[in-house]
Amino acid sequence: MGIEETKHDLWLKRVNTWIAILGSSVASLVGVYNFSPTSFFASAPGDISAFVRAQSGAPVPRAHVELLTPENVLLGAAETDRDGRYVKKGVEAGSYTLKVTRGGFEPQVATVSVASKKTTDLELVLRSRSRAQDQSPSPNQSPSPWRSPSPRQPHPLRA
Repeated sequence: MGIEETKHDLWLKRVNTWIAILGSSVASLVGVYNFSPTSFFASAPGDISAFVRAQSGAPVPRAHVELLTPENVLLGAAETDRDGRYVKKGVEAGSYTLKVTRGGFEPQVATVSVASKKTTDLELVLRSRSRAQDQSPSPNQSPSPWRSPSPRQPHPLRA
């Protein structure tokens, strides 16, 4: 009877081992099937391509472009090329703010949504501003301490 119990115990161990092997194999297959790389790794970056033009349709070269996070953290700044193009590669997927400024034009702000492995194309139209607006200080800028001499008053150094 002692031998019979031993054979039976050995048989149970083998059955339990096979059940464990099959169970872990099935669990592994289900895990691989449900595996989503985006849940473990950051998504691939995307790109931003913007064309900055005037109301007339002419490209605006050397416009200052800033890329900001939703929290207003500056990620990068650059100038448009001679064709009014701005390109920023390798931007993490998400929402951003693009600010464009250029002397003689009103500033332009746009919200940009960047998708993984995609290029987001934008066209920004800058409106001209009058010379008086261009020369007056902005609300955040203090007036210049240097005054231009009035044509009716003699220049202080040429008395």
